Amino acid sequence: MKDPGSEVPHLLDNLYERATAPDQWPEFLAKLMALFRGETAAIRLSDLDNPVIHQSYTTGFRQEINRIYEAEGVERDPFRDALAALPVGKALESTAVIEDRAFERSFHYQSVFRPNGNFYAMGTQFERQNGQAMHIGIHRPKRKGPYSNDELKLLELFSPHLRRVVKLSRMMADLNDALSVARHALDRLPFGVWYMDSELRVQWLNASAEEAFATNSFGLRVQYNRLRMLAAGASTTLRAKVRRLTEHRSLTETVKLGQTGACLLMVPTCAAGTSLHIIRSPAPKILCFLLDTTRPAELDENRLITMYHLTPAEYRLANLLVTGLDVSEASAVLEISPHTGRTQLKSIMRKTGVRRQASLQRLLLLCADTLRSPND
Repeated sequence: MKDPGSEVPHLLDNLYERATAPDQWPEFLAKLMALFRGETAAIRLSDLDNPVIHQSYTTGFRQEINRIYEAEGVERDPFRDALAALPVGKALESTAVIEDRAFERSFHYQSVFRPNGNFYAMGTQFERQNGQAMHIGIHRPKRKGPYSNDELKLLELFSPHLRRVVKLSRMMADLNDALSVARHALDRLPFGVWYMDSELRVQWLNASAEEAFATNSFGLRVQYNRLRMLAAGASTTLRAKVRRLTEHRSLTETVKLGQTGACLLMVPTCAAGTSLHIIRSPAPKILCFLLDTTRPAELDENRLITMYHLTPAEYRLANLLVTGLDVSEASAVLEISPHTGRTQLKSIMRKTGVRRQASLQRLLLLCADTLRSPND
């Protein structure tokens, strides 16, 4: 007879592969159920104080019986309190809670176990937090006998892994929520924003950039997930400027787009941290802003002055910097000397807590929706 323990590594691989997709847990449950010669299994999120099931993943269950359990059977489940009284991760089998004859007469057996063809069960609460618990239960017919101590110990081996997978799943859900909020904020920006690597492979983009690429506006498009410029020789120029950024020979690069005044502003992203992990691509990344003079990102003077205590003159300079102009070009537009422009720029950088003009442009552009004039 094959040693059940030999299946554990394979099942753990199967479990961790589903950490980011809890809706696929029934597939893992089916394999775990087979390991213990069960015919139904469930992972449930329940309330510790009240007989309430918040969420279930099941395999082998008749759905109408599962609905009965969640609606009324959980309140009369003889195993619920017994599991809650044990340490987290400790497994329990049904005969330790209620003898066979008493169980046969119980509502739980008659309404839940019997219709599914089961009699014996074992389970464990592998996670408790914020007044809620997650437990796993496996059930099998009477002819297969009660669960043994060896089977209980084997189930307990899975408890810490189930707990880690739930934590990973929770972290991924939180991350996806945060990304969704960030994406919504980026979509509200009045200009295109995207992120690409040194090979011009676009990683993500906001709604304005997506619209510009779809319509080939400003001579830009994405083909096979790579940024292309339609004008003759423009792609070569773009690659040269990107190379300057990735080789740290420049902190900001701009590309004029036709005669409309629109421009592409590019800045390198922050250097990678020291976390020990394998990243998808070691290539340096570029943050790109598509600035269109017909959709200006005019900043709100009152908010800038309130948030950063800028002077009116500093505000006027900052408002030009977000259009892609450098300090010399902005100074010429404002009809001030380059020296005055650089002095004002240093003051703005000190007040906003940045050290480089590229960082300042990135800060102002990414905050443009918050700092944007209410008249836009």
